[in-house]
Amino acid sequence: MQTQQLRYFLEVAKTKNITIAARNLYISQPSLSQQIINLEKELEIPLLIRHSKSVALTDAGEQFALHAMRIINSMEQLSELMQRHNLLEEGTLRIGMLFIGGYVNLFQILKDYRLHYPGMDYRLTIDGSAALLNQLLNRSIHASFLIGSENQLKAHEELYYQKVMDDYYVAAISTQNPLSRKELLTIEDLRGESIIMPAPSSAFRRRLDQLFARAGFEPRILCETSQTDLVSQLTQQNFGIGFFSCTIARALQSRDLAVVPLEQTLYRTIYYATLKELLDYPSIQSFTKFIKDYPLSHL
Repeated sequence: MQTQQLRYFLEVAKTKNITIAARNLYISQPSLSQQIINLEKELEIPLLIRHSKSVALTDAGEQFALHAMRIINSMEQLSELMQRHNLLEEGTLRIGMLFIGGYVNLFQILKDYRLHYPGMDYRLTIDGSAALLNQLLNRSIHASFLIGSENQLKAHEELYYQKVMDDYYVAAISTQNPLSRKELLTIEDLRGESIIMPAPSSAFRRRLDQLFARAGFEPRILCETSQTDLVSQLTQQNFGIGFFSCTIARALQSRDLAVVPLEQTLYRTIYYATLKELLDYPSIQSFTKFIKDYPLSHL
């Protein structure tokens, strides 16, 4: 049984005349008659009572027409729904967002994209880079913003990624600490200071550990956290020295918090990543292109 046969039968049921139905359907009368006969043979029951100039529906034909109409209506609704998905008027976009998203204007990207496609359902997962990468690889989110390196992302062949922005790290120091008045801060300057270290899972943490190891001493760690607000509060109260990217530091700088560049520049890159298998899917294709074309001046 084919959808076309359902449409043919419904036209016959509506007109009660095969000749008129054939004309409405732009097919020949013998062809339409044969399609109905084939349908009856397949179902093994008569659907029409044929008169000399018209037809009537059998009881089975009445029931068939009722259900055929429901099927056609459902298929049209399904086709319309799929078209809305294709036009990005429907659908769900699951995006991984970094904790620092608000500080580096990543939310602005989402806001600007949503202006183009307000009918989409947007779901955000907010976490650190390592967790977001795992969720992306596990297919629980469609795409994500990540802090990392190209070598790290290149190791996953299933990923498509592109750079969003570059930044570098600085030290955040209470203005009560004499080190806040230095123009550049060395690792040796941190000997004996209380340090607010990034979380162990942070890529920046591993780089800091290497710098302290090369300097020949272990830092005096006050706590381990990558929560921006917490690091800001602790440094302003002079509990210890923390680290931010320059972009975030500029947003948080105050009379109680000084920002001092590090002598050795440590870069931080934010990437956008998705799965290659999703690049042909309309919403991911559109969102990926939007980010690729997004003006860096807006970040």
